[in-house]
Amino acid sequence: MADRKKGWLRPVWLFCLFLALASGLSLLSQTTLVTVEGIIADEQGNALPGAAINLKNMDTGYLYSASSRADGRYIISGIQPGRYEIEVSLAGFQTQKRQGLVLNVGARISLDFTLTAAALQEEVVVVAPTPMVEVTKSDVSKVIDRTKIEELPLLDRNFGSLAIMKPGVQESRSNAQPYGSEEIIVDGVSNEWVGRNTQRTNIPADAIEEFRIMTNQFQAEYGNTSGMVWTAITRSGTNEFRGRLSFFYRDETFDDVNYFVNHATYQGPELPKDQYEKPPYSHYLFGGFLGGPIKKDKAHFFVSYEGLRHTEYETITSPLVPKETVDVTNDYNQVLAKFNYQLNEKNLFSLRYTLDKQDQKNQGVGGLFTKERAYDYLVTIHELQANWTFYPADNAMNELRFLFSDDLIHLPAHYPDTYTVDRPSGYFGKYTSIPQRHKEKRLQLADNYSFFLGKHTIKLGVDYSRISVAGYVDQYIPGYFIFTTDKPFNAADFSTYPLMFIYNKGVRDFDYPYTEAAVFAQDSWKVHRRLTLNLGLRWNYYFCKDIDINHSDWRHFNPRFGFSWDPVGDGRTVVRGGVGTFSQNPQLNIGLIAGLMAAMDIRTIIFPNYPDPFKPNPFFPSIPGQIPIDKYSTEPGLVPPYSVQMTLGGERQILADLSLGLDLVWTKGYRFTRLENFNPIIPGTGNKRKDPTKGNQWKFTDNGRSDFKGLYLTLTKRFSHGWGLDVAYTLSQSKADVETEQTSPWSYDDDAWERQYGPTNFDARHRLAISGIFNLPLGFQLSGLFYYQSKLPWNAVYPYDKNLDSLSNDYVDEHRNSRRGFDNYYLNLRLSKEFRFSRFRLQVFAEGYNVTNKVNFTTIYNRYGQPDFGKPIAAGSPRQIQFGARFDF
Repeated sequence: MADRKKGWLRPVWLFCLFLALASGLSLLSQTTLVTVEGIIADEQGNALPGAAINLKNMDTGYLYSASSRADGRYIISGIQPGRYEIEVSLAGFQTQKRQGLVLNVGARISLDFTLTAAALQEEVVVVAPTPMVEVTKSDVSKVIDRTKIEELPLLDRNFGSLAIMKPGVQESRSNAQPYGSEEIIVDGVSNEWVGRNTQRTNIPADAIEEFRIMTNQFQAEYGNTSGMVWTAITRSGTNEFRGRLSFFYRDETFDDVNYFVNHATYQGPELPKDQYEKPPYSHYLFGGFLGGPIKKDKAHFFVSYEGLRHTEYETITSPLVPKETVDVTNDYNQVLAKFNYQLNEKNLFSLRYTLDKQDQKNQGVGGLFTKERAYDYLVTIHELQANWTFYPADNAMNELRFLFSDDLIHLPAHYPDTYTVDRPSGYFGKYTSIPQRHKEKRLQLADNYSFFLGKHTIKLGVDYSRISVAGYVDQYIPGYFIFTTDKPFNAADFSTYPLMFIYNKGVRDFDYPYTEAAVFAQDSWKVHRRLTLNLGLRWNYYFCKDIDINHSDWRHFNPRFGFSWDPVGDGRTVVRGGVGTFSQNPQLNIGLIAGLMAAMDIRTIIFPNYPDPFKPNPFFPSIPGQIPIDKYSTEPGLVPPYSVQMTLGGERQILADLSLGLDLVWTKGYRFTRLENFNPIIPGTGNKRKDPTKGNQWKFTDNGRSDFKGLYLTLTKRFSHGWGLDVAYTLSQSKADVETEQTSPWSYDDDAWERQYGPTNFDARHRLAISGIFNLPLGFQLSGLFYYQSKLPWNAVYPYDKNLDSLSNDYVDEHRNSRRGFDNYYLNLRLSKEFRFSRFRLQVFAEGYNVTNKVNFTTIYNRYGQPDFGKPIAAGSPRQIQFGARFDF
């Protein structure tokens, strides 16, 4: 078997060696930079070699240049997104200058020039916007630019909430993939916690220049995702000093009350008064930025700060303690500092530092949860990132990147040495798994090496991340008492003794190394001036302690084929499509849960003494638990999840600032992680197991699957002449048997997993997002975002253990999520007024979220046969009002 594995690995290492030699041992990153290419020709269509092409950033003064080759083609790559002008000159011809170009993150723009012969050196200046259609790219993507981030209403200033403007985005997911299937990139490096592949740090909206969302068919340089990619670029300083001070405020005064109050159509159970009164809170969000030149046209700086002070109030209602209201706070401070330097046209450097501190106090209290349960949620994240873009030759470019992140998540308990105590009417002591401490360090080396050979643009490289996650979890330390009575403990009364005590005699500490590595090769092949083939191959390597990964499986290779065709030849139309495979990096939590739970020695005592559970119970002998607590492990030879994606679509720019797009998407997901029980209660027996000497034997397997079919429609009116509009419509069907890496079915029947396969939790047949920005007279502006989704699915379950397998909530219908709930929509609006004083600007605004106060039900009572079955019991936020102001200078 070992020889067979080596046979699989040999071509892998040969492939790695080839890439390393071809790229000069360069390392790969996911690019955020721009490429501009085209053909220089005369009026008869003859190629003009030797023409000089100069591209200038209008904000920083950075210069990029190239010369046309023998076939008239030119290419300039490694361009920072921003505003540009381009100039083309050749002796004996008029010089052409094109102004008004805006180059977006990760764009590949085609600009052809036709030069006119002239006896004297003349210059022709054309002001024309950037083409809206990328006629050489195959991916299905959308750019959310600075204007949208700046002007659209953003609750909590979270720029990521604008991702719904891209068709195919389902909340934070896409393509029917489970949570953690996406990749988040900032400035070309990872912005994820590997525990569950979630966002590591939230960059303030004022510090984001723009971001691109790629839901399908991205090239081989992008990896670690079977779903979509978010790639953002942070802002930089310019040749002018510019700054901002901003402030946002909201409280309960202008918000609407709970949806169930005086709602004529609501027929559900009446809520207690303390649940429908508007709970008081205060929300202050403030910040600013400053950027400018250190040396004009050479070096620039940018710094930003954002702070939040949010306070809510939770009331402890347990009858076992005096009623008390507790302040629950959520504060954070975020700092970003960035330095850019262009040594010359061949060398561009940048350095970024990010600090993210979160401080949430008095978490986990309220209702029956007493003050003893309180804990804090503390996060401190430091990031240092460096980029160096250089041109080792006229036909080659290298993007070298480095990231070091040091992240700490700490959950200290207010009463760390107390036992966890549960009573019917009150919960005391700390939570069973708190305190916790997680320390994650990440070192990432990344690079793109590109070279341009005639009709081929080739990239090669390697991506390497070394991650360590260490800390502790006080699981059942010192222990957990379960009482069946509210009566105070009386040593002389047996009925006041606890029923059970659970404790951990094993370890609480963990230390997990994690490695991600990949090699890739891709070629953007200009077969014809109207036809481009985007070919790529990626190989992925993952290592995580306590996850047995099959490194020799052929599915670690991700071949990708895409095409883009300009059928008209005017640079305004593209027909695009492709097929490829896309692998997701395993979530470290899988190994952590399996390894840590295996290392713990969790025991139970029935009828323990109190308060010392290890002393004999005077009324009844203590009984050690006869069956061990659940055990966790991973299946040997796991294959990381992957998807096969197929797309076909097109886009047409029908006016100077208006385009229409259509894409068909089919994505099949395989090998998703799910949690299976290999020693369950045998259905029909109530308490008998296959192996009666063991408890539940949970194992993470790679048997999950998904299926997604979608139709995407877009209409984009680029912001110009005082207004802009975006329309995104999705018609889709999403099915899967997993939602997270810990998904397990609600039954142990033989057909349980088949019944688990059904519509995903976010399977809305229709989604529609419409956003617009409109400048009005007298300095007013109106902007808004309307979002609609059709009915989401829900489960009908029996409120008892129908098949006697110890699990309640058995499915009523053949498959999960077989019923449909309510459609939802909301309208968010911002009205602003601008005041200008020379170069200073003051903008004041009011924002309304869900301004129509639509009752968007989110949860349905699903206990079959009960009086309230099928009725809604929870809903999204009602109307909220936020006021703000910002002062620009």
